[in-house]
Amino acid sequence: MKRLIAALVAFAVPAAAAAYVHLAPLGGSLRPLDAFAEQLAAIRGQEAAVLALLALAVVLGLAVLFTGRKAPSPLLLDPAYETTAQDEDEAAPTPLPWAPGPEDAHAEALSDARIAGLRRRALSESPPVPAGPAPVLLVRKPRERTRDWFADASWFGGLPRLGPAAWPRDEAGLPLPFAAQIDLGELAAACPDTPLPRTGALAFFLGTGAVVAVPESGEDFSEPPPGLPPAYDEGGHPLPARANRLSRWFFPFWPVEPVALAVRGDADDATIDQAASAYAPARDGPFAAAETQGLWWHAVIHLADQLHEALAGCDRPIAVQQEALARQHAALARLRIDPQAKPYAAEDAQEELAAMEAGLETLREQCAALPDMVAALDGFVDGRDPWTPLSADERAIVADILAEIHQSYGELVREHVPATMAELATLSLRAMVSGPPEVLAALPDDVLARINRACRLPLSGQHRLFGGAGGNGEIVLLRLARDDLMEWNWAEPGHYAFTIGRDDAAAGNWHAARLDFIAD
Repeated sequence: MKRLIAALVAFAVPAAAAAYVHLAPLGGSLRPLDAFAEQLAAIRGQEAAVLALLALAVVLGLAVLFTGRKAPSPLLLDPAYETTAQDEDEAAPTPLPWAPGPEDAHAEALSDARIAGLRRRALSESPPVPAGPAPVLLVRKPRERTRDWFADASWFGGLPRLGPAAWPRDEAGLPLPFAAQIDLGELAAACPDTPLPRTGALAFFLGTGAVVAVPESGEDFSEPPPGLPPAYDEGGHPLPARANRLSRWFFPFWPVEPVALAVRGDADDATIDQAASAYAPARDGPFAAAETQGLWWHAVIHLADQLHEALAGCDRPIAVQQEALARQHAALARLRIDPQAKPYAAEDAQEELAAMEAGLETLREQCAALPDMVAALDGFVDGRDPWTPLSADERAIVADILAEIHQSYGELVREHVPATMAELATLSLRAMVSGPPEVLAALPDDVLARINRACRLPLSGQHRLFGGAGGNGEIVLLRLARDDLMEWNWAEPGHYAFTIGRDDAAAGNWHAARLDFIAD
């Protein structure tokens, strides 16, 4: 009986150790044993360690049962301790916790680096996400007077070359504004580890967003579909809700060059911006004409169009002022019956109300007089060639007209009309540099050189592919930053990003791409 009990004890001790290795760590006062369990598991893995201890339990139990000797316990400080069958009735010394010593081969084999690596793997919930390909910068190419501007394979704005592919539409059936087309062969040449196909092109559309795969072909630019909404308002914002005199249906056309940056695929925006400066200088602000810059009739025609828009929107400032007046009347009525109102509060509110009523009357007078100014400016620009420069006398007349507009119609035109002659000139210079050759011919050489030298990158952030991938397995198909020369003056600082899952990109499921606006 005692032999059976000894066999059970011999079996139970390594079996208990196996259970502890399986459940460790338990912490608390058992922390020293946790370290031992971790070392055992690190040698061949937790499962193998548990199985080995169970096998040892069986062997020891059988040995004690059939040989009449008590097997050495692995939990005794002195592994040589043993009893004979004659001594098995005597009390055994109290077992002490085992601690690894210099003679333990497995303890010597485990380096600190390996233990740290095992702990990192144990704490990791998922395998690390690969950094992905390096970001590919899209740099606007310099404009050259003698080069065919419209023969490049990758570009922003203008029209796409879709070939047999259909122009995408939103859920309401409206065609989407075109933003960019990137040649995948050019991309592969710049970035050999691209996760995208190496032939054909991808066309990108804004609005609700769409990505269209375009096969290799010699197709000309696609015809814009009927019902295409405007891409932007000249001097305003992109994707306007309604078309007006200032609306343009295509963003400025501008060829781009893909450039792979020498940074990791998971580099942050600051690192990408710094790397981009090696290929083109960073922008220090929006492109602007010099105060002494000449003026073209294009700018004066734009001014006339702006006045038309101000006249068409006359009802809005009047309605806003009327709503403010109604609120002021209500506030004054409350003050007159409030016994706790501060002294003279009602009188102050009455004075403010009188000023607001006078302002409303001024707005009505300006709205009544503005049609005469609009008619006079229309007559001034009638029949003018947009790209002919004004004479010195004509510029002086425009300067007087601009000052008169702001002085006499300030409340009506503040959101519509440029404030200075330089702002008017800037509008024309932006249109010239991206226009057809006959329009480019009007652009002064020094301005062209300045744009080519200092304005090849956007205002903030970068136009790029790839980079910035998160742990969700997505890649950045295209990022469009804020850019005045592209008329991408987003309503708030930020960028548009087309993203797609890696599996969808590999399978060519471009309909799975998503467009988001990401505020900076």
